[in-house]
Amino acid sequence: MLTVLSGMTFFKAQKVFNQNYSFKGDGSNVAVVPIINDFEDSDSITKKVLKDTLQLKFMDVASARANLDTKVMDILKKVAEKDYRSKEVKTFPNLNTIISTEEISYIKEKFGNADLLLLPVIFNIQQIMGVTFGNSLFRLYDLNNGELIQQFSEKINVNIGDRAGFAMMTAMLISGEKSHLLHNIKK
Repeated sequence: MLTVLSGMTFFKAQKVFNQNYSFKGDGSNVAVVPIINDFEDSDSITKKVLKDTLQLKFMDVASARANLDTKVMDILKKVAEKDYRSKEVKTFPNLNTIISTEEISYIKEKFGNADLLLLPVIFNIQQIMGVTFGNSLFRLYDLNNGELIQQFSEKINVNIGDRAGFAMMTAMLISGEKSHLLHNIKK
């Protein structure tokens, strides 16, 4: 593990958190939009990393994938395509400015009446000459009031290739998001 960590490079991370947002005291249910890529282990890695905490209950990613019908995908695409300028993201825009109340309700229903929606807007992993590069952008929205809670992005690489590199990078990008979220809950 020490060798892996010494071969890891963090290029950039953007962390934006809505300081005015208040998490429910009794815990929130989080719908995690499944990562869509060609790496078949993404769901199992996501499930291992996103284990429930006292504050958060993560929806099983396989259940979420089963609920990805065309309408849900179209709605999520509209949300993911919204490119916030840095000034906009710091004013914490609302889902209601992107999609309708009915569309928010539809997503909430399809994802088991989840309170929060964790959306991987960008999730890219590439390998070049034994090095695995990853970059991600996650947004977390409240499905009850539409508030943007946080946006977290990072770019990292590890000096490991093949399936092990893909697995490690997937886990690192998802755990970075979870770690940032758990840190913000404590504020």
